[in-house]
Amino acid sequence: MSIEFLNTDFFWAITAIPILFGATLWGLRRRSSILNDFGNSDLLTQFSRFSSNRKIPCYTFPAVLCFALLVAVAARPLLLGKSGTIKQGSLDVVAVLDLSRSMAAEDYGPKISRLETAKEIVLRSMQELEGNRLGIITFAGDIFPQAELTDDFQALTFVLKNWINLDSAPSQGSDIGHALSGAVELFGNEDRKKIILLCSDGGHARPKNLNGILTDIATRGISVVTVGLGSTIGSKIPVYEDGRFKEWFKLEGKEVVTQLNEEILREISGTTGGKYFQADRNTKLKYIFRDPGVLGETALSGGKEIFQIPLALSIGLLFWGLCFERLRE
Repeated sequence: MSIEFLNTDFFWAITAIPILFGATLWGLRRRSSILNDFGNSDLLTQFSRFSSNRKIPCYTFPAVLCFALLVAVAARPLLLGKSGTIKQGSLDVVAVLDLSRSMAAEDYGPKISRLETAKEIVLRSMQELEGNRLGIITFAGDIFPQAELTDDFQALTFVLKNWINLDSAPSQGSDIGHALSGAVELFGNEDRKKIILLCSDGGHARPKNLNGILTDIATRGISVVTVGLGSTIGSKIPVYEDGRFKEWFKLEGKEVVTQLNEEILREISGTTGGKYFQADRNTKLKYIFRDPGVLGETALSGGKEIFQIPLALSIGLLFWGLCFERLRE
């Protein structure tokens, strides 16, 4: 968490504090001098609210501090970090979803596959990306652009829920390199921060041309946020027929156990300046796009304004000063 100010020019008003301090001090001393001329200061102290020199700091300090807090209010402080929101119109995201057969493994509960969890993560991310654009690409052995960059999240929600499933993959395999190249082509030339959100279990083999693809992505200033789906322990892949479990998927007569390949996903995010997350069974990744490690604090400049805090403190000081004025020594 950190704080920034939207109207930093108001901090020039801080230079008036010495003048305020001097004026307050002069006024109190002038008042003291006039009252001394009026009568005996000891009697005035006992029978009136005449302020002695010992009380002068108690008057000047709250006044100066109250002024400083009002300057902070005018500067509009914002709390950045996880409580922040993304500045509208500043970000383009392309979600890349793995549709390979291994994504059918149910690591997250009965009939809750890796793919369903990935779709849920993208749906939750839409709440954080409001006012920005999102595109969707699916891949297995080949890629398929499901949606161009758009801020129409209602249409994207329909696409995710109804069009994207394991049966929609044009061919089987897990060509992550090809998918990343396809995501790059989906971006336009607008001056926006560009992020690829790759949701995959990492596949079982490293693409041969991955180094060149990652270098090209990094050169373009695009970062890749990778989300690892599944477990490193491994899971079997269920096969359903008419909605009922039939058997475990077999290859050459043996049941296939698929594991999360974290190594390749960490390499992709690390090379492009992104971040790696693992979707565990409990959190399933909330607030990816409120993480300063993903966007940087600048992109979260639309965070939550907290001017109410210094304003409340200044009002409290004002009332404390008024009450103190009426206290006798």
